[in-house]
Parts: sequence; structure tokens; C-alpha cells
Amino acid sequence: MGEKKFDFSIIMDDDEASVPSDVWGEIPIKPDRRGPKTIAVLIFMGALLILFQAYTDYTTHGLEDIPDSEVERLLETPNSQSDTPITPEEYQQFHDDARDSGGYLIRSVGLFVSGTLVLFGSVNLFRLLSSGPKVATLGAGIGFVSGLYGSHLIRVASDDNLSGALLLTYEIFTYLCGTCMFLCGAFSALPLINARAKAALDNVNNDVQEPDLVADEESE
Repeated sequence: MGEKKFDFSIIMDDDEASVPSDVWGEIPIKPDRRGPKTIAVLIFMGALLILFQAYTDYTTHGLEDIPDSEVERLLETPNSQSDTPITPEEYQQFHDDARDSGGYLIRSVGLFVSGTLVLFGSVNLFRLLSSGPKVATLGAGIGFVSGLYGSHLIRVASDDNLSGALLLTYEIFTYLCGTCMFLCGAFSALPLINARAKAALDNVNNDVQEPDLVADEESE
């Protein structure tokens, strides 16, 4: 039998590349305008809570002594669960040490600045302005640092004067403050990371409509 020969030839075209280098760049990204607005509403409510806590800390810092009725209310539940009850004098001493350390004032000022920036950033994010998430993230970062430091100073004062469940409460509050501010910062930065949300922020001043909206208008 004769040998069969097969000839293979590859035709290369210099004008047309076999695999375009920008094939992934041609995939359209549909802007997501609903997601950033939802996040804006969430961090807006978070900003109100931050400002409320800032006001509470500022009010507490201005008190020379906590009213006796308030002290009794605060100590009623912890003392019922402990074998060594905390006296009103010990709690007043804790308040004095925490105020003198500047913990309330530091946390109040830091959270006020943080809440204001987050509030301003949430409004801009709802308007789909790219400055919104940047400002809100900056505010959350300020609140994270000042909140942790101020809470740490208050916790140190509680270690010297309190015990039992009330001592644990102030320790948990330190971690809770840091966690809440971290989550606020993560939500604020999300529109800067997500491609669809970022596309909505970048195209906010353009007159380009989403394909679904255009199709609905044509069908009408």
C-alpha cells in the first residue's frame, strides 16, 4: 500500500488577530443604580446612630455626678447577678475616672466628625456621586479609631472600679463599637469595589439609559 501524505497549512492573516487582546474589555458592564442607593439608606441610618452616641457621650462628659436614681437603675441588674455588689460610690468614682481620662470627650468628638461625614457621604451616594462612598469611608475610619481609643480609656477606668457583669459590659462595648464602625466602613467602600455599582457612579452624568429601560420605553 502506498503511503498517504497529509499536508497541513496554516494561513496567518496579519491584519486580523486570531484572539483579540481586548476581548474582555468589550464585555459591557450594566450599571447598578439600585444597589448604591440601598447602601446609602443603610449608612444614613448608621450615621444617625453614630451622631446619637456622640451626643450621649458629650452629655455624659458634662456631668460632674450621675444622678442617684440613674445609678440605682444601672446597678440594679448587675448587682442582682453578682455576689459582690457595686456600690453607688464605686460607680461614681468610675464615672469620674472615665471623664478625667478624656474617654467620653474623645469618643464624642470623633463620632461626631464620623457621623457628619458618613451622613454627608450617604446623601451623595444616594445621588450617585462618586465622592459619596469616599467621604463615608473616611468618616467610618475616623469613627473606628476614635471610638476604639475612647472606649479603651473608659474600659480602663471600669477595670479599676467595677466588677462582674458591668465590667464585662464595658469590655464588650469596646469590641462592639469597633465592629460597628468596621461594618459601616465596609458598606461605604462597597460601591467603590463592585464593578456594576462603580459603573453607575461613573455614568451618573451621562444620558445613557440602561438597555432594559430603553426596551420598556420602546415597547410602550
